[in-house]
Amino acid sequence: MLNQHLDLKTIAKAFRIDKRVMIHNFLNHAIAERMHNGCKDIVPYASHYVLDNKYQSKTRAELAALSPQESKRINQQIMTSANKGIGFVYEGYLKTRRIETVNIELQFLHDMFDYICSEDVIQTIKQITGNHNIRGAEPQYTRFTPGQFLTRHLDIIPGKGRLYAFVLGLTKVWHPDWGGLLQFYQKDGTPRDAWIPQFNVLSIFDVSHVHSVTYVTPFASEPRLSMTGWFVGDE
Repeated sequence: MLNQHLDLKTIAKAFRIDKRVMIHNFLNHAIAERMHNGCKDIVPYASHYVLDNKYQSKTRAELAALSPQESKRINQQIMTSANKGIGFVYEGYLKTRRIETVNIELQFLHDMFDYICSEDVIQTIKQITGNHNIRGAEPQYTRFTPGQFLTRHLDIIPGKGRLYAFVLGLTKVWHPDWGGLLQFYQKDGTPRDAWIPQFNVLSIFDVSHVHSVTYVTPFASEPRLSMTGWFVGDE
């Protein structure tokens, strides 16, 4: 399923400069196309957000069951935390919470969870990063729509074994004015540069990089689709 024409030596050389790299045409095109279609129309996303400094996840049905007052309260608290640089809100579907299904396309997306954790991919990432302590991956499908964001943060959590964050872009149409950029920062919070959502591009970076996903504007007309997560192993 990987693009067999990847120049891994050149990619690894680029990665060594700053411990991050964008890999274009990472997967076979037909596979990426099928993932895009599934992420746009099939995935049963749940809403992920931080409330009272705790990770929360609610399905569409659970959100629909909330009263207007409770929905307003949750949204206000999310925004209050975000004002202080804390939290996120986006839609996700985790490998660890995948739903049993007879839907062929959703099962294909489950198979891609397994593939990104496979020896084929792990060996490729080892070659790119030069790190042979990688043991697996923790993927999820994510969708960002207007009003959603991920504030500035590090992905270093003791005991989690996270080594490299990744974003496998599945977004075909995106304008930088829509937001949703993978924004990198200096340690003091000074912005560095930003990577725009793209299609079939694997962005991988060391978890020591401070980053965010910038606020998706109300006039964004397409969702920001991707498979995201971490390559994990011995810290």
